[in-house]
Amino acid sequence: MRYKALESLASKTPDVIVLELLRGRSRFCLLLEHEDMSQNMFDILVKVLAKATHSQSNKEAIYELLNIIMENNFVNRLAMHSVKIKRLHPEKAKNFFEYVLIFLTAIANAMITVAIDKLPNSIEIILSSLSLLTPLGYVSEDMVSKYVDLKEWLTEEAKKWEYRQKYDDKGKRRMRIDMDQLEPPDDFRELPVLPYALEISLNQRPFLRKNIVEGKYRDENHYLDVQFRLLREDFVRPIRIGINDFRSDTHKKIRDVRIYLRVNIGEARLVGRKICHFVQMNRMKRITLENSKRLLFGNLLCFSKDNFNTIILGSVADRDVENLRKGILGVELESDTEVHDLSGEFVMIESRAYFMAYKHVLKALQEIPDDGLALAPYIVHVEQNVEPPKYLPPGERYDLRVIKNPTVEPLEDELMYLTNIPIEEPLHQMWPTSKDFGLDDSQLKALRSALTRQLAIIQGPPGTGKSFLGLKIVHALLHNSDVWKKDNPTPILVVCLTNHALDQFLEGMASYTNNIVRIGSRTKSDVIARFQINSLISKIGGRGMPARICERFSSVKSELTRLEYESKELVSLLDECNACTGILSFHILVRAKVIPDHIRHQFEGVKHSKLAALLLYSVSPQQVFVAASNYNSNKSESTKENKEEPTKPIGGNDDDVEKFVEELLEMEERVRILDTGDDDEIDDAPNLRLFEHEVKYEVKYQDLVKEKAKCESRYKKMKDGAALLQSNIIAGQKRVLQYGFSVPEMPTKEMKEIEEKLQNVWALDPTRRWQMYKYWLRKLEHMAKHSMKVLCEKYRSRARAMEEVKNQKYLHCMRNASIVGMTTTGAAQYNRVLKDLAPAIVIVEEAAEILESHIITSLTANCQHLIMIGDHQQLRPSATVYELATKFGLETSLFERMIKNGLAYDTLEYQHRMRPRISKLLVPAVYPMLKDHPSVKKCPTIKGLVKDVYFITHEIYERAEADDNSSHENLHEAELVIGLCRHLMLQGYSPDEVTILTPYSGQFFLLRKLQQQQDVCTDVKICVVDNFQGEENNIILLSLVRSNVDGKIGFLSTENRVCVALSRAKYGFYVTGNIKLMSEKSVLWKKIEHDLTSRQLIGSSLTLQCSNHPDQLMTVTSGKDFINKSPEGGCQQMCGKTLPRCNHSCPKICHIQDVEHNEYKCQVPCPKILCGLHHHCPKKCWEECGPCMKYVKKQLPCGHVHNIHCYIAPKSYQCPTVVEKEILSCQHKVNMPCHQDPNTYLCPEECGARVACGHVCLWKCHQTSDPEHLTYTCNEKCTRINAECTEQHPCQKMCHEDCGVCIVEIRKVLPCQHIMEKVECSIPVESIECKKNCRRNLPCGHHCKKLCYEKCGDCKVKKKKTIPSCGHEVTMPCGETPTKEFCDGPCIKMLSCGHPCKRLCKDQCTDKCWELVKSFNRCPKGHTVPLPCHLVNKVKGEESLPYCMEPCNKTLACDHKCMGTCGICFQGRLHVACNKPCKRQLICGHTCKMPCSADCPPCHEPCWRKCVHRQCQQKCGMQCTPCRKPCDWKCEHLKCDNYCGDKCSRKPCNHPCNKVLQCDHPCIGFCGDPCPPLCRECNKDELGDFTLIGNVDKPDARFVYLEDCGHTIEADGLEGWLEQETAEIGMKKCPRCYSTIYNNRRYQHIILQTYETVKKVRSLYYNHFHKNKATRKDTELILQNPKLCHHSPFFALQLTKSLGIGSKAFKNLNDRELQLIHFKAQVLEKAANVLHSYENEIVGHMPYIHHKRKASNETKVGRLLKLNVQAVVTRIMERTRIVAPQMMREASCELQRQMILPIYWEFQERVCSTSIDDLQRIGAQLEGLMDPTVIFDEELDRKVRELLKESEKYVDGLRISDSERVTILQAMGLKQGSWYQCPNGHIYCIGECGIAVHESRCPHCGATIGGQNHPLRGDNTVASEMDGDRYAVGSQHCNSMVNFDTGNV
Repeated sequence: MRYKALESLASKTPDVIVLELLRGRSRFCLLLEHEDMSQNMFDILVKVLAKATHSQSNKEAIYELLNIIMENNFVNRLAMHSVKIKRLHPEKAKNFFEYVLIFLTAIANAMITVAIDKLPNSIEIILSSLSLLTPLGYVSEDMVSKYVDLKEWLTEEAKKWEYRQKYDDKGKRRMRIDMDQLEPPDDFRELPVLPYALEISLNQRPFLRKNIVEGKYRDENHYLDVQFRLLREDFVRPIRIGINDFRSDTHKKIRDVRIYLRVNIGEARLVGRKICHFVQMNRMKRITLENSKRLLFGNLLCFSKDNFNTIILGSVADRDVENLRKGILGVELESDTEVHDLSGEFVMIESRAYFMAYKHVLKALQEIPDDGLALAPYIVHVEQNVEPPKYLPPGERYDLRVIKNPTVEPLEDELMYLTNIPIEEPLHQMWPTSKDFGLDDSQLKALRSALTRQLAIIQGPPGTGKSFLGLKIVHALLHNSDVWKKDNPTPILVVCLTNHALDQFLEGMASYTNNIVRIGSRTKSDVIARFQINSLISKIGGRGMPARICERFSSVKSELTRLEYESKELVSLLDECNACTGILSFHILVRAKVIPDHIRHQFEGVKHSKLAALLLYSVSPQQVFVAASNYNSNKSESTKENKEEPTKPIGGNDDDVEKFVEELLEMEERVRILDTGDDDEIDDAPNLRLFEHEVKYEVKYQDLVKEKAKCESRYKKMKDGAALLQSNIIAGQKRVLQYGFSVPEMPTKEMKEIEEKLQNVWALDPTRRWQMYKYWLRKLEHMAKHSMKVLCEKYRSRARAMEEVKNQKYLHCMRNASIVGMTTTGAAQYNRVLKDLAPAIVIVEEAAEILESHIITSLTANCQHLIMIGDHQQLRPSATVYELATKFGLETSLFERMIKNGLAYDTLEYQHRMRPRISKLLVPAVYPMLKDHPSVKKCPTIKGLVKDVYFITHEIYERAEADDNSSHENLHEAELVIGLCRHLMLQGYSPDEVTILTPYSGQFFLLRKLQQQQDVCTDVKICVVDNFQGEENNIILLSLVRSNVDGKIGFLSTENRVCVALSRAKYGFYVTGNIKLMSEKSVLWKKIEHDLTSRQLIGSSLTLQCSNHPDQLMTVTSGKDFINKSPEGGCQQMCGKTLPRCNHSCPKICHIQDVEHNEYKCQVPCPKILCGLHHHCPKKCWEECGPCMKYVKKQLPCGHVHNIHCYIAPKSYQCPTVVEKEILSCQHKVNMPCHQDPNTYLCPEECGARVACGHVCLWKCHQTSDPEHLTYTCNEKCTRINAECTEQHPCQKMCHEDCGVCIVEIRKVLPCQHIMEKVECSIPVESIECKKNCRRNLPCGHHCKKLCYEKCGDCKVKKKKTIPSCGHEVTMPCGETPTKEFCDGPCIKMLSCGHPCKRLCKDQCTDKCWELVKSFNRCPKGHTVPLPCHLVNKVKGEESLPYCMEPCNKTLACDHKCMGTCGICFQGRLHVACNKPCKRQLICGHTCKMPCSADCPPCHEPCWRKCVHRQCQQKCGMQCTPCRKPCDWKCEHLKCDNYCGDKCSRKPCNHPCNKVLQCDHPCIGFCGDPCPPLCRECNKDELGDFTLIGNVDKPDARFVYLEDCGHTIEADGLEGWLEQETAEIGMKKCPRCYSTIYNNRRYQHIILQTYETVKKVRSLYYNHFHKNKATRKDTELILQNPKLCHHSPFFALQLTKSLGIGSKAFKNLNDRELQLIHFKAQVLEKAANVLHSYENEIVGHMPYIHHKRKASNETKVGRLLKLNVQAVVTRIMERTRIVAPQMMREASCELQRQMILPIYWEFQERVCSTSIDDLQRIGAQLEGLMDPTVIFDEELDRKVRELLKESEKYVDGLRISDSERVTILQAMGLKQGSWYQCPNGHIYCIGECGIAVHESRCPHCGATIGGQNHPLRGDNTVASEMDGDRYAVGSQHCNSMVNFDTGNV
């Protein structure tokens, strides 16, 4: 950066200098680093820096600039340069030290902590230089004293800093209680804007002084102090009172604030350009937040969780409607979050004060220096002699033609007398008259004052045109801008209180200038929208904006974008940490370094979804079944507990707000919302809602739900078994996830200890794994929170920088404008921008409504001209605290205070709005001097009403209850006003001409509700009085509302509001209210009542006057009266007016609309005569008559008479009479209508001519069309013969069609003499293929089997033939050649081993001979193991054992011999199942047909139960369904009334049966029982063959027939037999044949009793919902283990279907079936665990077992293990009905043995290669315990594991002894530090230099080892246990003593 560039910068404005220095191209930083800076360069640099510090609009950029300067140690160099200037250039000292002082003061103000540390020494050096220069006169004493003051101030600040650091009072201040002293206890500039906890908790009266309404202030500081403290107290006091009321009594009704309980503050989020915390509130029971006036934008919020001993302050920043419905609110915290804990539940208090307006104004007040207040002589000292503006030179003349004609042309001669006016001359001397200007006298006087006074005050009573005059003043100033822009070329600043008022004012200016800038985006005016500053900036674009601003904007925006992007992931991580929805990606935790390296290395072997593998895939669902059940129950419990009633806020009534509240809220929000985020350019602040950023998951719960649904759908549609398995696995994973989410977290300290000591994360149980994962999440959350805090601080800094860049854009745009418009709040917000803009002229519209502090913050020190327009007798400024407003003068505006202190002001005297009757309400009560302009005396009268002005008084009370907005409503007034509005609409007024006003929002809502019920009133505007200030309308309807027993009239007693309400109407004004109450409570209303009474403009009823019948007057007192007395807007008389079109009288009731009846349709029958025959019109009067449609007889010219319409003339009527006429063309005589011309008539006669084909023409006579039949088409049937026909068949087509080939089907004889039926006639016989069997014989003698048309040959008759190559005889087709392919005989070839081939002759010989031959292998039992020939030399040892063919012959538990072989039975460890039949009798009586087992399963025979109605369809072993039909057992003596399946209600009948047998002998049975087939006489011997008690021979003996076996047994004996009790459970049996008795009606009660016992036993098998429910559930959980599907998918799917999973119907399984499936599932699970444990070795407790092996199919051990496990699984899965207990126990033991075998085998290999005696001893013991002929039970398993554990003591982590390690080191001879470990702990070495130069793969596990370019990979480590080196060879520590572990060297 060169000298000329700095010199150029020195002439620019401060804000430009700052941005230029910060530009990257400026090389400012390089300049600061330059050590040899010249004297001139140093001087100009100091000057530039001093000027730069004066910038007000970009403080953040100044701070950044000063920070750069301090980092480069420039201040010290500056001090040293002061020594040089003293010695070399003392003449430059004055300017130099002035600039240095400005520069150092700026540093002290901006960076106090840095200043008190680094500036004192530099100031000391400077003072020493000044002490020498001062005596010489180069520097003044005043300069030295300023440096001394700066030094002392820094010293004082240092002491304060030390004090605060020592005592840490957290911002608490000691309050002054003594109010008698006038001096403030502290500087108001040091007071915090925000309230603090001590200030609120002490509840003491703060130091306050009254606003001096009449009189002057001592000085500027006094004035600013009073304004600041009063304004601050105005928003702090409601909070203080509300909080203290809440603390003292939480049940007290609190009105000052609103209180919300149980509020939670969320983490920080970036919304737009703000850092928001989203607060979660409880739902409000009776409040709809989104439609209430609660929580409006900018409201102050206080949070506390310790009863407000400490507080956190914030403001409403994001009031999203959808979020509010959920109870979520965006809050921007104002307090420092670093010192507050945001966790837990808070109490939130809301202040109704608009905090943001207070905040900006208070800050702006603090930034006004004592000597920086504009117009202080008038504002502070109230000097009454107001001088002209400083920019106005004496004798200046103005061109004021624009006052008369705004569109005046520059050379227009008509108004030249207004071009050269001496502006400061008195009006009566040199000024034209008011008529010359088109103004009244008062307006001209005010115009002159506004142009010639520094402080101009214009009072404009209602209707006097103050806005009109304000526009004229602005236009005049713009037209003469060359006067006031000479020294300060700045725009005019226009300030208004509200956005609406600002838009209205600017719209008027837009008529004469387009050079307007409107600050703020809250405009609803289409005219002003184009002047909105963001729209202008967008139009300017980057090219129109200075490069320094664009570069700065781009730089800051890129930083903000980066920070916003970084915040996305942090927010997403925090959300996931707080609400688990899945398992986060492993890489996220690794990147955040929450997983230590020693644990991270343990995941190296898992390629994908590392955490999911730990937490989900390797966790069995049944392990977490109990915990998952507890999770579900706890979740339901907590749901019930948390289901509390919504919180009702304390204080105020919380009724539901009406739906129209949104309109009112929109108005208030438009006023409130500041121009912050919405003012940014479209590309400036992207909408970064952080909740949508996705976090990477390995598994997500919702994804599992969706995936499961897809699998189930695929299975239902395609019956895909894999889909069913996958669905079952996902169901288990869902349970595991639910369990994991429910696992409680462990204390952090405990988890940290576990983490540090954790050597194998895979060895943790599921609960501990999830606890470890949640511990990592907490660490991640802590990291994310910390990072978020750091990021937020950076973001705040960059956001402030962006705000300053935006301000620079605004400033650039405003400097080029003529008018800048903004609200008072915007002026305070952009106060620093205004300071740089420095407008000379400020115009304040409606100044009397604005607080004084708001106006003075709109002024800058450069303000030379202030024009205030308003009316202090209308609305006054609004203060929150009533005491401050009234007793302390806070509601007194600057406008009013200046008037009260005698400053000159002008009042506009003529009102141009109200008719005199209305204006007299204000004169003289409010405005004694107000006059009516002549124009208002010609106002039109109001139609339909007698009076143009009227007050309808009543005494009907308002509604007692108040809503949440503390408002009021009066139903009577609302109905009356709406009725009057309807009446006015019916008079023909448009909705735009009528406005309804009310002072209360509650009445506003009620009026809007009633308005919807009247269609004609829908578009009429309803407004609150305060929002209608400055507006007017032709007719105003005012509802005052207040009428109550308490005599309260609220703010209707305020004269200012009353003045506004009474002055809005132009022509008609109607008020309703309780005038009696008003006049009692207000002097003003008493005057008004007196005036109204004197003019007879008040009463309890309003008189209506019919416009049609002026004599008809009606009085109304309520809304219903309008409907009853004036339903159509007129009176109740009939209209009776003559209709204009027909002279009939109107039949309607009197109506105002359509008075002239231009649109009315008369319903009277038309009286008109339509024709000369006097026919009457048949239509309604309003309809057009038309011609006479009456039928009359008329004679036509042809002589015929007809009935035709009266209006038709006979000549024009076409006679329809039929007559005979001759057609000339054909001379036919034809009957036709009389009017018809025969030459155009179509002849109806037939043609009859013969055509060329010989047929007769069928057309009608056509002499005029084709008479020669050239185009005629004959449609007769063809008479020709078909083409190619052999039988003379006629053609079937039409005559005009071409004949086709004959298609008639006939019988033909083929050349082969076969007869073919239904052949088309035209087909030649030679072309027909005969489909009958061939009759010829083949050469071989066999009959041909082909079809007749086919070529003979290929005989298919089977015939024995001999194959030449092998000699085998085969049966084959006769026509085939005998070859080897047809041979099914044994192969005759010999294999290479000498054994014959065992395959078929036609097959290719195998190279694997399966002939069993003796081998040298012996099984552990000593048997010689024969092996297949091809395996003799391949299979040895353990692999040969399954081939042992010796019979097992061991006695099984069932006492049968085992039928398996030694190999199949695993040398006696797992026997084959016994297949001998059981043959035991079951309790049901059937014989068990299952294979032998310890316990028989339920019977599978068909059920024996039957009745006369049906046979049971269930299996015998299942529960029967009793028959529900009526029992049919009855006889002539007894009858059963129960159901068939129940116990009979009757007893057996003991009467003899009276039936006769076929032998004519009587029946020997009982009455009602089946008759026995035996006769007492005929079958005497057979009956006597069997007897029980000897009663057979008695003549009266009765017998019972047993239907099941057919035997007949004597009744008494049988009954005794059946009733005897036995210990055996089972059905009763026949005493003769011992067959089971199933069905017998006589003894049914005994059979049923026995059956109940059997049912109890059966219930043990089918107890699904009790005992077996848990078994089924456990089985399902096992099958959900993904390891089962990986290793045994077929069997897993088989069991899944057996359980009925995936089917719609529930599968009913008995106990044994369910136990079998459960056991099979357990076997699959254990087998899968064995294989999984081997493939992914996670044992970790054996130092000599690798942490991860190669794939099992790559090793001999793996193959053998897999074969053994598969053999066990297959053995169990073959069982279809039952598994014997012995097999269950043996299978479990065998799988446990397979689990330990790999470890045992590897240990044995190690023993073989070691010389350690203890290992040899342990190996011998293990060999004995692992005897393959002994079942590996629990005891053996325990002993083996103990020995393996003991062996760990003799082998270190290298899996070798120490002596072996030394031997290896000596043998290899490598350098120290050449031994390394792979990520899985395997040792490897690097030869030669020992340094890693390339990467390779670990031979044990395949992990990446080594490194590149010398650095070792991060996941590899130095194996210090091998050679004692702690660092790798070649590292910087390799030669240090710390490198060696002396214990291992």
